[in-house]
Amino acid sequence: MAIALNNTISNIRFRLVSGPLGQFFRWWWLELGNAMPAQLRSRMQYARRRLLMGIKDGELTMSVDDGTVMEVLGSFSVGQDVPLRQQQVRELLQQHELTEVSRDLLLDEVGVLRTEVTMPLAAEANLRQALAYEMDRHTPFKAEDVFYNWRILNRDRDAGSLHLELYVTPGKPVLEHVELLNRLGLAPTGVDVTHQQRPLGINLLPRELRFRIINRRARVNWVIGTVTLLLLVLTMTQSLWLRGRQIEATHTAIDEVRDEALAVQQIRKQIEDVSEAAGFLQTRKSQNGLRVEMLAELSGILPQDTYLDRLSLLDGSVQMQGKSDNAQSLIELINASRFFEGASFRGPTRLDGRSGKEIFDLNANIISSEAG
Repeated sequence: MAIALNNTISNIRFRLVSGPLGQFFRWWWLELGNAMPAQLRSRMQYARRRLLMGIKDGELTMSVDDGTVMEVLGSFSVGQDVPLRQQQVRELLQQHELTEVSRDLLLDEVGVLRTEVTMPLAAEANLRQALAYEMDRHTPFKAEDVFYNWRILNRDRDAGSLHLELYVTPGKPVLEHVELLNRLGLAPTGVDVTHQQRPLGINLLPRELRFRIINRRARVNWVIGTVTLLLLVLTMTQSLWLRGRQIEATHTAIDEVRDEALAVQQIRKQIEDVSEAAGFLQTRKSQNGLRVEMLAELSGILPQDTYLDRLSLLDGSVQMQGKSDNAQSLIELINASRFFEGASFRGPTRLDGRSGKEIFDLNANIISSEAG
């Protein structure tokens, strides 16, 4: 059960690291490092130092690697006076602030077998177990007798194959070196291999044998970084919340102003309608008032022996049809009025046989300027 759970966790970790998300974060971290000031990059590089330990001919050589330069700190004979060597090691680590950095046993590449291996791409999720099954096919060793690790060269997704570089070293001599380092108080966190005078960057030591170092400074930095990140997220969340509230308040104010604007527009339209109605009434009143005055004028100037059968007040003219004892005198009477001019018969007058009066059809122009 524990093995299955461990394999599941390893598969998930592997997919996260090797997947698009892991690639993005590696790229992002690299770009972030390049964008940092040189002094800050130097401090971070100093914090990422690791201790490299090489054992050869009974001599322990200790070096520090900051990722670019490997500096030798000192050498000790490991064959005698172990308590003295422990004291010397502690003083050296304290002097160079290396008590809480990772410690790797460095193997000579001569003692490490390197071979290229092709595996099915589907085996990548559980590659360590797959390599253990086929260890004796790719190397002269059995999986239980060696420590091994690999570096992926490329993934051929079209062919469904995985090309990798496998590094294998006998486990017994490495275990002897690990036990010696444990006695000196230098329990290693990993086993690396030299390549062209530099660490290769792999770890051949099985996970269960790796010593776990707790870097208190790094832990404090992680705590501070986590708190800073949480505060940043909180600040951003609060800013977004406040922005949302401001937008909501703005929309509310806009709605209120829009309602007021609509109300003002409605009032303005009502005023315009009332004004138009008032103007219409005033116009009608003016027009009707003028007509009433014209009717009063005609009633006053027409003789008692004249009456009208039809009266039409048109735009700019008036037409009268009726009967009179002396129709010809009507022309002078109407032209003498202050409302009319240019009076004339529209046709000849004729005699009405029943009443004995003259039938007339008269037209006159309205004097609008004087009437206004």
